[in-house]
Amino acid sequence: MAINMTEQDSIGSCPHGGFTGDFATADRERVTVAVFTRLQFADLARATRLAGTFAFLERLVKADFSACGDLHTHRATIARLLTAWFARHTMAEVAAAFTGTTVPWARLDLTSRPGPDTEQEEWDDRQSRDPRVGSGQGQRRAVAQ
Repeated sequence: MAINMTEQDSIGSCPHGGFTGDFATADRERVTVAVFTRLQFADLARATRLAGTFAFLERLVKADFSACGDLHTHRATIARLLTAWFARHTMAEVAAAFTGTTVPWARLDLTSRPGPDTEQEEWDDRQSRDPRVGSGQGQRRAVAQ
């Protein structure tokens, strides 16, 4: 299953509901996770030890995260909780936590992608390619392509 992630929405979206996310680990690796079923979310909650937190959040917002629609609706909040968990764990710890679960996940290999060396260069590069930014040259370039 391919996970379509965009720069604008790093927490992902799925037209049929569910949750996808791209997270940084403690050792500066990146991992992507996808949850579309009741069992996958239960495994994600257990593996991250956030089951109690998610249960509390469900009661608070009157949601059922075992339902794809509610997972999708509350994906930003779920992502914030998971962001903190992934930031505290190395890729090896993430792999160990997800071993034997139904959670679809993958390490993202960012070393093979050519790109800028700094976050500022990356920001500048994105801005130079964004047709909505600048003196209108980007707009003309986007139309010409």
